[in-house]
Order: sequence, then structure tokens, then C-alpha cells
Amino acid sequence: MEYMKTVGREVSFEGEGVFSGKKIRVEVHPKYDGEGIIFERADLSSKVMIPLRIENVIGVDGATALTDGKHTILLVEHLLSALHGLGIDSAYIKVYGEEIPLFDGSALPFVQALRSAGYTILPIPKKKFYLQKDFEMQNGNGFIRFRRSTSTKISAKISFPHPLIGEQTFNFVLTPSDYLRDVCFARTFGFKSLLEERKKKGILKGGDLANAIVLDEKEVLNPEGLRAKDEFVRHKVLDLVGDLFVLGRPLIAEVYAELSSHKLHVEALRTLWTLGLVEEVEATSLTFFLVKKKAIKRN
Repeated sequence: MEYMKTVGREVSFEGEGVFSGKKIRVEVHPKYDGEGIIFERADLSSKVMIPLRIENVIGVDGATALTDGKHTILLVEHLLSALHGLGIDSAYIKVYGEEIPLFDGSALPFVQALRSAGYTILPIPKKKFYLQKDFEMQNGNGFIRFRRSTSTKISAKISFPHPLIGEQTFNFVLTPSDYLRDVCFARTFGFKSLLEERKKKGILKGGDLANAIVLDEKEVLNPEGLRAKDEFVRHKVLDLVGDLFVLGRPLIAEVYAELSSHKLHVEALRTLWTLGLVEEVEATSLTFFLVKKKAIKRN
């Protein structure tokens, strides 16, 4: 049997919001009741809690957001990616602001802090969603496909008319070790001209080279360069790991995404949920039997 996991102790983060330009604090607290992930807008006078469930999630331009219809928390995808990638499925998260800071544009700052806090295994069986029927959805050029599987496999393809990007693909099986090695470090990216335009329009009030890979027409402007040649598509997989967690529990499926967006990811997952194409199952693991066998030998 696999069991639910929460953080070993409270961890906190502070950074600038790229949309608001404000200093924002995020606290991740242990949660022992096994009811999944709950966010709180802790900056508000009244206690506003938003559970991580698909009905509370929206995909917006370039981000995934939680909302109760009145209050919103933007840019949750990188934090969710870290939690999902590390197998943490129970936590209480206080956000003192309307967005999660981007930090370096990857999930690495969250991963490092969460790992330093350690984990607590709860005496509650882990529950996962299993795909009951293959499904696919297209929105414009974006495409996403779900196939039944016994593990979570993610494949992504991107294409940009830039000499450093072009067409890139990446295949990945979601395990904590593979997530740490291959995905969590990959940063979001943007083009200098578009970022300048958004800042002029007031869409972005914060953000700089420290928050993303920034490119001009020919090269990467960040002095440190790329962390991997295909860091761009690896970040797409990082986003998918985060967005796939918006059901509130891990989804076991083979997922292929091509030129997709947060809006398409959320729309497809909401459709899976609405049509009843996912079933919640208590997860079992051969590890349980191996541990039991060793215990018998010691006796």
C-alpha cells in the first residue's frame, strides 16, 4: 500500500510577484488529515481557503490560477509541479498575495526548500485517479492526448521559429528521482520584445532576467545561458506536471501534449472530470509486500 505524504515542517518563500510587483510570502505547512492540498489567501482580512480541485482552477494566458469565483491565486503551476514531482499530496499553503512568485522561473527553489524540510508519511492510503477511457482535445494549434497506463508518462513537443529553439520533444516518466534529475530545474522563457510590450501595457509590473530565460531574435540574454540545450521543452513538461495535479490527486495516464497551453491543459482535465473518465483508486505498491517479507525474515 502507498501512503499519503506531507512536508516534514513548515517552509516559506518570499519574492516579487511579476504581475503585481508586490513582495509576496508563501508558506507551506504540514497537513495531516489526508484531504489533499488547500490554499489560503492569507493577506485578506477574512479567511479565504481554496481547495485544489478542478472546479477551482482556471487556465489563463501563460499561467494556471486557483479561484473561488471572487479571489484568485495566479501562477500556481510551478509550486504544484514541485509538490506533484516530489509526491507530496497533502499540504496547507498560505499565500500573502494574489500570485505565487516566479523566483528563477523553474520549480527548483520550491524543490530545494521542500526537500530540506523532509517528509512525513501519513497513515492514510494514497489515492490516485486512473484514466478509464482514452481521450484527446485540440484547441487551435494546441493538442493534448490521454491514454490509459499503469504509470504517469509525459511527452511534450514545442515549436518556435527561433534558432535556439526550433522543434523540441521530451519524454518523461514521472518519478521523484527522474523529476529531480530531468525536469525541476527548467525555467520558463519569453521573448524580450513581448516582455517589454507587456510591461508598457502594465500587464507585468515585476520580473527581469532572474525570473525567466529571455531571448532576443538570436540569443539568450541571461549571462549564465541555458541549463540544458532543450531546457525550453523540459519546462513545458514541468508545467504539465503541475497542471496534471489540478485534479487534486495524481493522474495515472500517458499524456502527450503538442504546442499546448495552460488553458488547454485545464480545459481537457475539466472535461475528463465532467465526463467521468477518471476513477479514484487507492494505490497499491509492491514495495509494501517487500517490506512485509523482510519483516517476517527478521522475526
